[in-house]
Amino acid sequence: MRTTRVQLDKLGLPFHPRTGLQAVGIVGGKPVWPIVGADGRSANPSPILDRFYKERDECIAFVERTLKEVNDAGRDLSTSEDETLAKYRTRIKELDKQIKPIEDFEQLRGASDQAGARYVPSGGSAGGQPNGATSAGADGHTAARTQARVGDYKTRGQVLVDMCRAADLGHGGHSDVEARDRLLASGVVFPGATDDQVRQARTNAATLRTEARVTQVSGDTPGIIPVPIIGEVMNDVDNARPFISSIGAKPLDFAGETFKRPVVTQHVAMGKQTTQATSTGLGSQKMTIGSVTFTKETWGGWLDVSRQEIDWTSPAAWDAILNDLTDQYGLVTENAAGDAFAAAVTATVEVAGTGAASTLKDWITAIYAGAALAYAGAGRLPDTIWMSLDMWGTLGPLIESQVAMQKNVGDTEAGSFDGNLLRLPRYVVPSFPSGTVIIGAKRWTEVYEERIGLLQAVLPSVLGVQIAYGGYVAFNTLKAAAFAKVVNAA
Repeated sequence: MRTTRVQLDKLGLPFHPRTGLQAVGIVGGKPVWPIVGADGRSANPSPILDRFYKERDECIAFVERTLKEVNDAGRDLSTSEDETLAKYRTRIKELDKQIKPIEDFEQLRGASDQAGARYVPSGGSAGGQPNGATSAGADGHTAARTQARVGDYKTRGQVLVDMCRAADLGHGGHSDVEARDRLLASGVVFPGATDDQVRQARTNAATLRTEARVTQVSGDTPGIIPVPIIGEVMNDVDNARPFISSIGAKPLDFAGETFKRPVVTQHVAMGKQTTQATSTGLGSQKMTIGSVTFTKETWGGWLDVSRQEIDWTSPAAWDAILNDLTDQYGLVTENAAGDAFAAAVTATVEVAGTGAASTLKDWITAIYAGAALAYAGAGRLPDTIWMSLDMWGTLGPLIESQVAMQKNVGDTEAGSFDGNLLRLPRYVVPSFPSGTVIIGAKRWTEVYEERIGLLQAVLPSVLGVQIAYGGYVAFNTLKAAAFAKVVNAA
């Protein structure tokens, strides 16, 4: 026999506004709605294990993201990227060592939960006294019973499981006495409940809705609530170095404060011989070789770090500081080399349009004119285009509009500074002055670099460590005439 809607209506329980299903009871002053497929189980994972899993996933995601950026750019890992990935590999191994024993403990704890047993009275039926303190056994003795308590239900599935356990055998249940007590004390009716039990559940449901409860909340125990630090330290420094990467840094592993790069300033002459056996018409001019001076510059930074900062922080401040020193070194040297290159290029070609009104056709015409000017200046066809952030934002939409019409004038995307324009590699250099577009042959500008790397010394008097990071850089443009700027008339 099933409990009918009329019987449930006696409880005065609400109906769900969307499903039309009636609540099966009241728990914690709130209705318990029936659900399909509930298994009565609730997850209770270890917080520290969950934190380790999340940090490990974030480490792997960072490594995969870095490798994808390097692969998409078609370049090698930079020194700073290689060092950073090595640190993340080490951290992943450390997390794995800590995760394994905690996982083993969680399995043992799960097994012990399943092995727990409940005390069941030896005699009597709880059906007639769901909230009674005692029940009489067949031998005339009274079996010990605890006062029925409101079920500690955390999910609706747990309520439904207790309803299956409490139903008598005629309703497909197990006649679990304790499950009946928990449900009735919580104001929930189970299949096969008697009229007395329905009334009892109704009374308990009304009481639970109105009684004042003393609730312990997290604000009452601030002294024992941890404040976890989650994930990697977020850094807003871009250490990709697009300008230096575009031309490639050469080794600076030789002595001297300065060095010279030889450049031909005058070539020999050639001419057509007009009279045989004479030099008439033949060219004759000496070859002169000048030089361009490169000066080594030292870039770096230092910091005193207390021993407490190293030992007490998590994630380790030491790693974050070392990464930041490496990234900042890469950023300032990139900006210095890129800005010097942009300042060295003086030949210009103006776009025929006017400011924002310039069309993609206007830009293409001007870029070709700049390519011709650069070739005339050095006798080499241009192979690279560099531009500032604002020009990337100006030309990008124009190129994308042509791509949408299946006209391939270039390749650009909002998520990368690399691309191509008119089938030439195109690089965005964030430190370039606004309005900068440069075309030319990259062989005529050079960057040399030797990293000193990390230096450290113990400071016993202050219980700390002094660290420094730096390197040597030299850069110059061998022939400014090999490049041309394309500027947009205001």
